[in-house]
Amino acid sequence: MIFKDYKTYLKEKEILCEKLKGKFGCILEFNGFVREYDLKEGKKVPAKGLDIKELVIEKLKEIREEAIKNFDLIETIIYHATGFLKVGELVASIAIFAKHRQEAFLALSFIIDEMKKYH
Repeated sequence: MIFKDYKTYLKEKEILCEKLKGKFGCILEFNGFVREYDLKEGKKVPAKGLDIKELVIEKLKEIREEAIKNFDLIETIIYHATGFLKVGELVASIAIFAKHRQEAFLALSFIIDEMKKYH
């Protein structure tokens, strides 16, 4: 499930915690924020924000499905903002429900790496 509204994401995470209780061994969570700099060719460049296109939402649906399949996840939910975000604002939140922590960490790394291709 992909959400563009953070409050809805939080409600769904709470529902899943209760619904899936006993099935998961861990919930790995990640929150990403807009930094005050970008990295260009390994150097820090000051930034005023980040412009996120709607395309990321469609791509995240595919990325999520691939992660669930490839890492045998129980469930994964993602919140992602769109539009222009100022420094310090929340860009994305990810909650991965997994049987074991190792596949959760691998899946999180995969999701973030793929997601960053569309920023």
